[in-house]
Amino acid sequence: MYSIKFGNQTIEYNLKKSNRRKTMSISVDQHGVSVISPSATEIEKIEAILYKKAVWIKKQLSYFNEMNSNNIQHYFLSGEKLPYLGRYYRLKVVKTNTSRPLFRFYQGRFLAEIPYEAAEDKQRDIIYPLYVEWIKNRAHEFTKNRLKRFILKLQQEPNKIIIKEQKQRWGSCTASGNILLNWRIFLAPTSIVDYVLAHELVHLKHLNHSNEYWNTLQMLLPDYEKRKDWLKVNGRTLNI
Repeated sequence: MYSIKFGNQTIEYNLKKSNRRKTMSISVDQHGVSVISPSATEIEKIEAILYKKAVWIKKQLSYFNEMNSNNIQHYFLSGEKLPYLGRYYRLKVVKTNTSRPLFRFYQGRFLAEIPYEAAEDKQRDIIYPLYVEWIKNRAHEFTKNRLKRFILKLQQEPNKIIIKEQKQRWGSCTASGNILLNWRIFLAPTSIVDYVLAHELVHLKHLNHSNEYWNTLQMLLPDYEKRKDWLKVNGRTLNI
């Protein structure tokens, strides 16, 4: 394990050297910082590059630390943090005389209003479906805005966007031109949502995963492989 000092923080990283590498790559995931460099690259040069990227690395480490600390069973009690678009927001539960539970985002946090008689061990059953519905509703507008630049470049537009429960896939594209999205992808950072959106949009042009498909995806997202790897490693954490 290697490390660099940035301000008052020590950033540890794993280093692997490869004869096949021509450039250096830096990745951050839930396990920490990993660097792969060409075999001939001196440690001083590696650390100089890491130092330049230190602000980005710290931001990524902070995200994964929070994600790991929140990757537990959620009971939807006051004080818990719930994810949305790569960030975590605290939940406040208020018991009122309402007969119809409500869920919304208010003043930088999630707010749930539930009946007085609701038992604490039943709060997940009450609030969880409202939280999922809230994400689905916001995701439609978010998706439309994020797709605009991809549609402009690709000159392809989906017939319909459907956000639903999907057990096995993050997204799919139908022969009729509809894009189906797993609502859980909207728990991930926006860059990962963008990857799934672009991935499915390109299927409107190339239905299979041919070389033409991957070349087109790379045109939309030059770093799609990094985002794809993130989802492969961290996709299982996008659950609640």
